[in-house]
Amino acid sequence: MEGGIDLKSRRSSQAAAGRRQSIGVSAGIIFIATLVSRLSGFVREIVMAAYFGTSAANDAWLMASVLPNLLFSTMNGAISVTVVPLMTQGDAQLSKRSVQNFINEVFTAIVILSAVLIIAGEIFAPEIMHLVAPGFHHKELALTISMTRIMVPTILFWGLSGLVVGILQEREEFFYPAVSPVAINIVRILTIITLGHFFGIKGVAIGFLISVLSQLAVTLPALGRSGLRLHFRWHFGHPLLRKMIRMSGPFFLTSSVGTIGVIVDRILASSLRTGSLAALNYSYVLVQIPVGLAIASLTTPIYTRLAQHQSQHDQVTYQKLAMRGFRLVVLLIVPITVWFMILSVPILRLIYQHGAFSNYSTRITAGTLLYWSVGLPGFGLSFYLQKLFFATQDTKNPARFSIITILFNIAGDLILVRFMQADGLALATALAAWLNTTLLTIRALNPRHNANLQFRPFALKMVLAGAATAIAVYMARRVLDLDTVRGFIPLSLGLLAAVGASLAVYLFMLTLFRFPEIRELVGRLRKFRRKSPSPL
Repeated sequence: MEGGIDLKSRRSSQAAAGRRQSIGVSAGIIFIATLVSRLSGFVREIVMAAYFGTSAANDAWLMASVLPNLLFSTMNGAISVTVVPLMTQGDAQLSKRSVQNFINEVFTAIVILSAVLIIAGEIFAPEIMHLVAPGFHHKELALTISMTRIMVPTILFWGLSGLVVGILQEREEFFYPAVSPVAINIVRILTIITLGHFFGIKGVAIGFLISVLSQLAVTLPALGRSGLRLHFRWHFGHPLLRKMIRMSGPFFLTSSVGTIGVIVDRILASSLRTGSLAALNYSYVLVQIPVGLAIASLTTPIYTRLAQHQSQHDQVTYQKLAMRGFRLVVLLIVPITVWFMILSVPILRLIYQHGAFSNYSTRITAGTLLYWSVGLPGFGLSFYLQKLFFATQDTKNPARFSIITILFNIAGDLILVRFMQADGLALATALAAWLNTTLLTIRALNPRHNANLQFRPFALKMVLAGAATAIAVYMARRVLDLDTVRGFIPLSLGLLAAVGASLAVYLFMLTLFRFPEIRELVGRLRKFRRKSPSPL
């Protein structure tokens, strides 16, 4: 029996090696697909801002989307992340038929659970909205309840999409999972324009339901080409399913830290001035773009490879890759944080200030964007560090840290909202992200005793590099007078100039401090240049 398992393990390793791409290639594929997704998401938010601005109708839509959009899209992510290490284990130790049975049992369980939740959501929508939107009354509350009932069925689509995406990522098929949000954004843009025109904000809710379904339309064909199918299986006895059930609760709790913070923010913001919910949402979407674009593109292939090294008990390679990923995330996120903090007003004027999004909308959104940006390194590092725990199938520690973070976030919300209104809600969530990152870093990387990380000199150099970049951005903002520049093209060129100049300063500082990542980048560029054909 042991020999059979070893043989399966060797065959699985050989098959996996045959389909593996380099992390750089995989990250590049994900980056390009995600870039298109984020660009379409930009257009979606611009269209939404132009049609509905920071109106009461937009606030109602954001509250209605709390459960079907925020909470259950998190379930999508938790399912996909859980599936990766379990399927890796199944490929190494079990037959192909057994792995297919596991997938079928998960599929059946998701359908049953989603059906129960959909029925409960349709029946108890008024009670749920009374609870999560205490500041809404009369027409605004009725509108919120109506849109909630429209969007509740997306629970099923989110769950199934999470399963399909997890399977494809474990098979190292990253393109279709990365590009599927493009379908969601395109459908949402079209329905905001069409259904939003005829049915108002309710048309946006209908379009959201259609858009989530479109994600499955993109990913299911890729699943079929992988040789796997989704079928009902009513026998729930697979050992990997039982393991997934044990892991799913902590995984969901860990993955939903940021989501729960946003939900609490919306609950409290429902009692603030009109437009506070929309301002928080617009700025939060902007801050999450680098996390979803740069950080996810980098960490998704790293996570898959970490799960493989863990399943093969290759701890040395695992540790080196984990450290490399941590440093790369920090290097990416520092200049982006500086740009968002110092250029918040010009960025908002460029992206959102059109149509119904007025100067007032920009003013109330700029403060929330500034304080969200404070937590940007925390958001990015938490996203990555959680993957380290997921790769080792450790769910207990991230779950504990999640509980601590959520409690800290709620306490901060209740205190800061009294003094800073919506800005305080953003700041509390940002500080909670830093707390979560600190706890995860200490446990996952143990910086005090890990000589490979060299945490203190690395942190000091990054602070100095970030400070020099901030000075460069601030000077460029003043010299170019970006707060008063008018016109899309002049403002775009001004922002590009400020970002380009500060990026040059940042890269100079990293070169000055002799960061190995810069030497590696230069080496890759030289290698690419040598391979490039010379001009005739």
